[in-house]
Amino acid sequence: MRLTYVIITWNRCQRLLATLQQVVERTPLLKSQYEIFVVDNASTDGTAEAVAERFPHVQLIRLRRNEGMAARNHAIALAAGEYITILDDDSYPVGEAVARSMRYMDIHPRTAAVTGRVILPNGGYEASALPGVMIGCATTLRRSAIEQVGAFAPEFFRQAEEYDLSFRLAAAGFTVERFEDLEFRHDKHVRGRSSSLTVRMDLRNNLILAHRYLPGDLRREYLADWTQRYRAIAAAHELHRVAKRAMWEARAWAMRERWVTNRVLGDEALEQMFGLEEQARSVAGFARRHRLRRVVIGDLGKNIYATWRACHEAGLSVCGVADNNPTFNALTYRDVAVRGDKVAIDTLSAPDGIILSNVNPAQVEARAAELRKFGLPVLAMWSPRTLQRLIVERGAAARERDHAA
Repeated sequence: MRLTYVIITWNRCQRLLATLQQVVERTPLLKSQYEIFVVDNASTDGTAEAVAERFPHVQLIRLRRNEGMAARNHAIALAAGEYITILDDDSYPVGEAVARSMRYMDIHPRTAAVTGRVILPNGGYEASALPGVMIGCATTLRRSAIEQVGAFAPEFFRQAEEYDLSFRLAAAGFTVERFEDLEFRHDKHVRGRSSSLTVRMDLRNNLILAHRYLPGDLRREYLADWTQRYRAIAAAHELHRVAKRAMWEARAWAMRERWVTNRVLGDEALEQMFGLEEQARSVAGFARRHRLRRVVIGDLGKNIYATWRACHEAGLSVCGVADNNPTFNALTYRDVAVRGDKVAIDTLSAPDGIILSNVNPAQVEARAAELRKFGLPVLAMWSPRTLQRLIVERGAAARERDHAA
């Protein structure tokens, strides 16, 4: 079988039914070439009965309790497809996004996952904060790679489970690829979701990631950064007790990690995830071209340490962090003030240029455009890739080789 869809759901019956209809209508494969699994996380709104009635060909797995995102594992274990597309109960592929992903992976055996641009109802985009990390509502996986490294870690429940799996794939020598011309819709509906649970899992799980996968020097830096970031988010929601609980749970997991097999990422996997050396080269070249001495870092991004380090290796003075998110505006980052764009760039400092630390593919292009309005050179650390352009470039390269021969 060519493809398996895996969709998890919890108490969103009508939204799920609409998604299933979209998947059935938009899949350019014969019915014998694909299958659909729905994993019901103990819904109480009649989800299972409605799916069984409306879509009898869908394979339904009914759980007795809500197992979070790792509920996907029940379906992954039964999947017959060479490839597995994971979706939320409110996301679906557009056009031939999945078919093109599979064709790409057919000829790139070390690509374990392909993800694309996720479009929200308001026209905005959604992505993981690191470009090398898959997004759980819009990714096609190579089943054999998942069988090699394992599926989703149940201890994460929700938040950062895609990071954990992406890190394990990188450690095994696989890549996660992203192309902007592979589109998915995500008709997000947040009612009934617990903000306190999200805040707690964000802080707790990101600290687990740092303890589990980062070597000693980087672990200290990213633990400090991610603690500051997610505690600030908790404070903005007045969830101080939730943050304390998350910190306690993360420390408990840190103690456990000392006794399990070493899972620290090697140099190649670290570079794939965090781009430390790539950022160092980019910043150094940018500084030389524009003869920079003083810069502002744009955004208190999740990977800001890589940018900060690159600036200092290039001999640049970082005189501020420009971030318009009010959650972060009262903070300092390594003794440098974090303020809104106008204050950080025009008032507190006189920078020669701006280095954008934000590498979230859903935000980089718009954010860079905002910062360029200040009339200074701006360096963005991520550039969009399209599958079509990659095909054209490789075709041109092949023709040049044939001509040379």
